[in-house]
Amino acid sequence: MPRYEHKCLKDICEFLFEVTYGIKEEPKINCPKCASPTQRQIGKNIMFETPVDVDWEGDPKDLSPKSFKQYQEAKKIKYKW
Repeated sequence: MPRYEHKCLKDICEFLFEVTYGIKEEPKINCPKCASPTQRQIGKNIMFETPVDVDWEGDPKDLSPKSFKQYQEAKKIKYKW
């Protein structure tokens, strides 16, 4: 589940914290320090990781042992964007 940053709306507090909830949920989150309403913040440093797609014509098991090992290693690589 994604984590979202929330910030307390009270000028005195302005506590910043993370909350985990589903993408489709829009819960009313209160500050854990002063119980005031909060506002979700837009994160600055967001990174997504996805597996690299390795397309192969034919069955990869027909490859040489060295090539098959390279194929397996390529499937483990994460693409960051």
